[in-house]
Amino acid sequence: MEVEYVSGLIHQYKDVSEADYIRSLTGAIDKKVRRIGKTHAFIRVCE
Repeated sequence: MEVEYVSGLIHQYKDVSEADYIRSLTGAIDKKVRRIGKTHAFIRVCE
């Protein structure tokens, strides 16, 4: 899953299940992305 933040920073989160991805699309995305960030490895693509 790839997330681009307002600042332009891009993170690619590894091994995010389809269910987690779909859940991240509904409601308050910031809280859900923080939760994914705590449980999945990520790489910074762009600063």
